[in-house]
Amino acid sequence: MVMISKIPLDLQREKVLLFLFLACASEIEEEKKMLIADPSQKGASIVAADEESFISRHGLEHTLYMWYPAMEISDEVIRYGGFLEGGASDGGTADCSEKRPVVLFSHGNMGITFQSYFLMEHLASHGYIVVSPEHLGNTFSDNDESRKPELIFRRPEDISDAFDWLSTESDVQECIDPDAGFAVIGHSFGGYTALAISGAVIDTEATAARCAEYGGWLCDDVAEWAAEHGDGIYERRDPRVWAGVPMTPAAYETLIGGLAEIEVPQLIWGGAKDDLTPVDTVVRPIFAGVEASKSMGTIEGAGHYSFTNACEIVATYPDCEDDYLAPEEVHGILNEAVTAFLARERGLSGWESHLPSNDGRVLWE
Repeated sequence: MVMISKIPLDLQREKVLLFLFLACASEIEEEKKMLIADPSQKGASIVAADEESFISRHGLEHTLYMWYPAMEISDEVIRYGGFLEGGASDGGTADCSEKRPVVLFSHGNMGITFQSYFLMEHLASHGYIVVSPEHLGNTFSDNDESRKPELIFRRPEDISDAFDWLSTESDVQECIDPDAGFAVIGHSFGGYTALAISGAVIDTEATAARCAEYGGWLCDDVAEWAAEHGDGIYERRDPRVWAGVPMTPAAYETLIGGLAEIEVPQLIWGGAKDDLTPVDTVVRPIFAGVEASKSMGTIEGAGHYSFTNACEIVATYPDCEDDYLAPEEVHGILNEAVTAFLARERGLSGWESHLPSNDGRVLWE
């Protein structure tokens, strides 16, 4: 028996049009999930940078640099610290045509907020808003060794507080979704910071046991903290972190009791010629202790400061010499792989041929 549809013809046409609309919308959504630029190359966005400040939970005023995609820019090129010319505009109007992913950066021991601006500018050109706050008491201009115990525990809080400022007080707050959280990148002591805010707890007794047998950079500082506050497990995890990129991370002795607590993906970096946080005794043990999704890249010929723009600031570091891989080559490797890693963790596609790269200068684990 042949069934004759009782649905009016006009309604049938509307259903067909609705189906076609939904199919088209689905295709558009899939396109949005694709990388729109080669991670190894500068992205499509114009980049502007600003120097700002915020007040942390501890009542401290921190300066920071912020990089962002812009729709209007100034005529001036940014001069970081007033002396180092970068590749971004000195201020502009943020492009909030879409919600932007966020990255927080933690500088190294005695570092500066713009120390790795090569990576910050690159990520901003790919659509990210990047913020790098100073860790007061541990910068190039104000380092105070007596504050190390405080800084071990405060550094992750500085990063969390900077994100709070970004999402509630900054000029670009309309560009971001606070509920989407942020990725964190750090260098050296900042690599420790990235791991701690990603979830690595500090077990003072485990650290004391490690230090008694092998020693370590922050052994005395953790012991001083424990003497004042008590032995125990201290957590500085921020649940809003969705990925971490520790570059030449320091302080394995401080993290040894808590690396397994990290639950978010990590891309860990080491330099084969780094004698400050050596791959074999610091970086690889950190990598081994992480049980979350993880990758590790060791860059042949890279030193500790190859992961920064240090050679443009003070060209007397050994990393600036000819027997090290040129800084711009290290920077190119990092720009590509970090951009691909963050795209992967955001659920985009198009990163697959970039991570791990086929670059023979990188040993992947």
